[in-house]
Amino acid sequence: MQRIFDAFFWTLVALWFALAVSGGIAAMAIFPAARGLPLSLEGYEGFIAAQPEEGRMLVAGFLAERVFAITEGARLVLAPLTVCALLAQFAVAGRGGSSFQRSRLLAIAVASVALLSGVFWSMPGFTAKDAEYRAAARTGNAEAALAIKPDVDAAHERASRVAGAECMALLALIVLSSASIGRGGAGGRRGGFAPPSGSRSSRRG
Repeated sequence: MQRIFDAFFWTLVALWFALAVSGGIAAMAIFPAARGLPLSLEGYEGFIAAQPEEGRMLVAGFLAERVFAITEGARLVLAPLTVCALLAQFAVAGRGGSSFQRSRLLAIAVASVALLSGVFWSMPGFTAKDAEYRAAARTGNAEAALAIKPDVDAAHERASRVAGAECMALLALIVLSSASIGRGGAGGRRGGFAPPSGSRSSRRG
């Protein structure tokens, strides 16, 4: 039973962490590449012609946002499942390794709070500011769009910090969980199966 809960936990936390970092990885790939490409987008031709670099970054934003939208929903599903899997580990393990249990609980709590903060606070704030920026850019009024850009950048910075907190907390959870295995696993057991107290390693014939 312990192995089943362990496998369930590791699968879920690995998926959650992979999805949490995938948006950042996608952005790191898309935005630098966009700077050197002759990108265009229907409805934004005037802004792109007036501000080529900012225009390419705007198009790159459209390309990257789909990754964040997909992973956001999946992470909201994975987070409660991972919490349940961790609590199931603790239930099977008993009271052993309580310091690691508290540390792992803290890590997953921080990750969960960061996820919820991102989904319901920082990302909606960034999306609203970005929508204003895109609306101004679509009219072709580059000056109006650029005037909004500092607010967009500030909102993006907040969202990035929250997302970074989620990733770092998940990484801490993974490290702490690995360390707990080294100290005897989630159940605080050391080594493999212990022989019965009355057994002998060898018998004399």
